[in-house]
Amino acid sequence: MNVRSRVHRGAAVLVGCVLMTSVSACRAGAGQTGSAAAADSAATTTTAAPATAAAPATAAATTPAEAGQPAAPVGTGDGGPGSLTLAITSPIMLSGHVNTAVSCETAARRYVASATGTLDGATVTQNVRVAGYAGPGSYPAVISVSVVAADGSKYAISAVPTTVQVTADGGAVSFNASTSGGRALAGSISWACS
Repeated sequence: MNVRSRVHRGAAVLVGCVLMTSVSACRAGAGQTGSAAAADSAATTTTAAPATAAAPATAAATTPAEAGQPAAPVGTGDGGPGSLTLAITSPIMLSGHVNTAVSCETAARRYVASATGTLDGATVTQNVRVAGYAGPGSYPAVISVSVVAADGSKYAISAVPTTVQVTADGGAVSFNASTSGGRALAGSISWACS
C-alpha cells in the first residue's frame, strides 16, 4: 500500500467520524481484520476520498496518526479494498466501515459502482451510475440507496441526481432525498472497489 492510499483512507475515516461524533456506531473495539482484505490490498491499492463540501481536498493532507494523534475508531471492517464507509444521518443514524464486495465497472464511458453491506443489523445497498466517465474526477450521477434497519423498517431512494467524486480505486457520494414514503434519506457513502 502506498502512502497516498493511507492518507486518503485516513482522511475519509477522520471526516466520517467527525461528521458523526454523536453516533454511537462510531466506536472503539468493533474493528475486525481479514486475510482477504490483506490479500486484496497486496494486489490493489485503494482510496476513498470524501465528497462533501465540508471536506475540501486539502483535508487529506495528513491522517490523525501522522499528526501524532490516535486514529479515529470505526465500526466493523478496515476500510481497505472491498469496503464501504457509511455515514447515514436520516432517518436512522448509522456510521462505520463494512468489508464487502464492491463492484466497480467501466465500459463505454460509463462508470457503475454497487455494493451491499450490513452494519449494526442494518443492511445498506448503494448503486452509483455515471455517464460520460473519463477517469477519476467529479461527475453528475444518479444514485440509488436503500437501508433496511435492524427493526425491519425500509427506506429507499432511486435514480436521484447528485454529484459523485470518483477516484482511481473507489469514490464517495453525499445524498439527501425523500423516499416514496416521504421520509428523508440522507448521509454519505464512500466505497473502495474490490
